[in-house]
Amino acid sequence: MKNCCEEAGAPAPKGPVRRLLSYLLYAAVAAVLGFVLWQQWQA
Repeated sequence: MKNCCEEAGAPAPKGPVRRLLSYLLYAAVAAVLGFVLWQQWQA
Protein backbone atom coordinates (compact mmCIF):
# COMPACT_ATOMS: atom_id res chain seq x y z
CA MET A 1 0.00 0.00 0.00
CA LYS A 2 2.82 2.39 0.84
CA ASN A 3 4.56 1.62 -2.47
CA CYS A 4 1.34 2.30 -4.35
CA CYS A 5 0.91 5.67 -2.65
CA GLU A 6 4.56 6.61 -3.20
CA GLU A 7 4.38 5.69 -6.88
CA ALA A 8 1.14 7.60 -7.28
CA GLY A 9 2.49 10.65 -5.44
CA ALA A 10 5.97 10.64 -6.96
CA PRO A 11 5.23 12.16 -10.41
CA ALA A 12 3.04 14.99 -9.06
CA PRO A 13 5.66 17.18 -7.29
CA LYS A 14 8.26 16.75 -10.03
CA GLY A 15 7.02 19.74 -12.04
CA PRO A 16 7.00 22.36 -9.25
CA VAL A 17 10.21 20.99 -7.75
CA ARG A 18 11.98 21.13 -11.11
CA ARG A 19 10.72 24.69 -11.60
CA LEU A 20 11.95 25.65 -8.14
CA LEU A 21 15.36 24.13 -8.83
CA SER A 22 15.52 26.03 -12.12
CA TYR A 23 14.77 29.29 -10.32
CA LEU A 24 17.41 28.50 -7.70
CA LEU A 25 19.94 27.75 -10.44
CA TYR A 26 19.17 31.03 -12.23
CA ALA A 27 19.37 32.91 -8.92
CA ALA A 28 22.75 31.32 -8.16
CA VAL A 29 24.12 32.22 -11.60
CA ALA A 30 22.81 35.78 -11.28
CA ALA A 31 24.33 36.09 -7.80
CA VAL A 32 27.72 34.86 -9.00
CA LEU A 33 27.70 37.17 -12.02
CA GLY A 34 26.63 40.10 -9.86
CA PHE A 35 29.32 39.33 -7.30
CA VAL A 36 32.04 39.08 -9.96
CA LEU A 37 30.95 42.34 -11.59
CA TRP A 38 30.81 44.03 -8.16
CA GLN A 39 34.34 42.78 -7.38
CA GLN A 40 35.59 44.11 -10.72
CA TRP A 41 33.89 47.45 -10.06
CA GLN A 42 35.36 47.67 -6.55
CA ALA A 43 38.88 47.03 -7.85
